[in-house]
Amino acid sequence: MTTNIHPTAIIHDGAVIGPDCKIGPFCIVGPNVVLGERVELVSNVVIGGKTSIGDDSIVYPFAVLGVMSQDLKWQDEAAMTGLRIGKRCRIREYVTIHSGTPASDGTVIGDDCQIMVNAHVGHDCKIGNSVVMSNLVQVAGHVEVEDFAILSGDVMVLQFARIGRNAFIGGMSGVSNDILPYAIYDGPRATYRTINRVGLMRHGFTNEDMHAIHSVYNAVFRETGGTVEERLARVRRDVKNNKYAMDAIDFIENRSKRGIGTSGNAE
Repeated sequence: MTTNIHPTAIIHDGAVIGPDCKIGPFCIVGPNVVLGERVELVSNVVIGGKTSIGDDSIVYPFAVLGVMSQDLKWQDEAAMTGLRIGKRCRIREYVTIHSGTPASDGTVIGDDCQIMVNAHVGHDCKIGNSVVMSNLVQVAGHVEVEDFAILSGDVMVLQFARIGRNAFIGGMSGVSNDILPYAIYDGPRATYRTINRVGLMRHGFTNEDMHAIHSVYNAVFRETGGTVEERLARVRRDVKNNKYAMDAIDFIENRSKRGIGTSGNAE
């Protein structure tokens, strides 16, 4: 097992470099950084703060990871709670991901994530597994993104928003409310359109699963009569044996904090 470090790279004392890592030209690795096995920093990568990167991840040129956040309430670098990036992640060119503040236990990126060119993940975010953020996605502080969500190019996400698992957000959408799991949103102010059929089929959801999820969202957005709570109570009886539909109801009733907004031409 060997680690290949280019002679122009700067590795500060205290950094922990795992076996078989590759650190390319002009990279800077801070004293509190931990790199797992087979991590590759291609070139010109800056990693600061209390940052850890999991095995088999690769970071492309000019990415800046784990530095002090832009939250003006917390400007003491020693108080930063760090950044944890999971295994097999792909962090592309010019990505910035900031350290967590004392408001949380740190910024977290899960396993198998792909964060593309010029994307930004703010302080104290919690990003799940297998999340894709396309070019120029901008995620403000304290955002939570659940597993398998896809954010298309130029999506902007307001602080404290939550994006549900297996959701798809169309390009150039502004996210100010929470995004339902298993759903497609798009528009200048991201609006619910329908369930994410193609994405769900790719992940093995059955027609019965998709019908159950659709029934929940129809009860919220299309049916009339009674309150949303009353309509959800009715549909719960029909979908109670489907874990995905029940997860959608749980998101609406318990996990959503910013509200789920309205629909536009919902199917």
